[in-house]
Amino acid sequence: MYLDTYSEKELNQSFDFLENFIKSHVTSWETAPNTSLIESEFTKCIQSMQDKEFSLLVLHAGYIPEFYLPDSSQETLYSKLIESLVCEWAKRIGFTDSFLQTQKSNKEDVTIKNGNSVIVCDAKSFRLGRSQAAPNVKDTIKKQAYTTWLDQYTCKKVGGLVTFPSLHDWKKGSEAYSYFTEGSPAIMMLFYEQMAYMLISNIKYDKVIKFLDDYDVIFPEASKDRRVYWTGVKRHLLTPSQQEAAQYNRYMNESEQIIKMKVNHVLAQIACYLLDKRFEIEYEVEQLGIDKLREMAVESKYHNICADIERQQDNICRFRPHD
Repeated sequence: MYLDTYSEKELNQSFDFLENFIKSHVTSWETAPNTSLIESEFTKCIQSMQDKEFSLLVLHAGYIPEFYLPDSSQETLYSKLIESLVCEWAKRIGFTDSFLQTQKSNKEDVTIKNGNSVIVCDAKSFRLGRSQAAPNVKDTIKKQAYTTWLDQYTCKKVGGLVTFPSLHDWKKGSEAYSYFTEGSPAIMMLFYEQMAYMLISNIKYDKVIKFLDDYDVIFPEASKDRRVYWTGVKRHLLTPSQQEAAQYNRYMNESEQIIKMKVNHVLAQIACYLLDKRFEIEYEVEQLGIDKLREMAVESKYHNICADIERQQDNICRFRPHD
């Protein structure tokens, strides 16, 4: 479905597409980039893609580049482009009136809309190298926020959607799955791979609306068990027939391989970076005299041993009364 269609070079180009797009449109990070202009250019770019190319880009989306600092302009811009991907995905499955929110306070990331029906969407992205295998629930879903977002609309309030990178899913279950199964309002989660599958399988907006409308029947009670949620999603949205289930399973097996390729690609990038840095340091050290090397060794060892207690000393001086 995918692995026999794309070459390794084409996959790697797709893996780097967003990051390379940002590099080509931002020459300096000393000043804040024109996010709205860059997002507009990005939208034009992805609108011109065929479904097969676009769906591949969606499949491995949601992983922030490791070299972007937390809360940096790079991270903010990258996250905005992920929201653009989600908005374009929504339009391609039939939510033709979808748009990005420009007001970030008390607003969803993407307003998914068709005529008089609205779904509020939170587009999630995380680093592969984050310290937790899965995020805290509070970083994933704030149910009251969805209620607030939906209350701002007078049209049919269908529910909420969280788009999510699958490698950060909870392995056994989580309080998050209680939120995804309890309704009032109905809030569903889709992995980016599943969104890509919907594109290539021609699963349209009306099925998403029906799925959310039938939430109380599909999930009669809340459950932390992830199997309960994903069984409902597959049976009532992604794979309602045995033939569709076989196609979906094949697709998910292949997409798992593509995601592994993406992880290996990122690890290779990090390995190259670390090797380059080692060579730089070795060259700089070779230019130093013995006295300077001794000084650097003392400072390095001192920092390793004393950094924590120095930080505590600094906090005492900053926050506690002393002479």
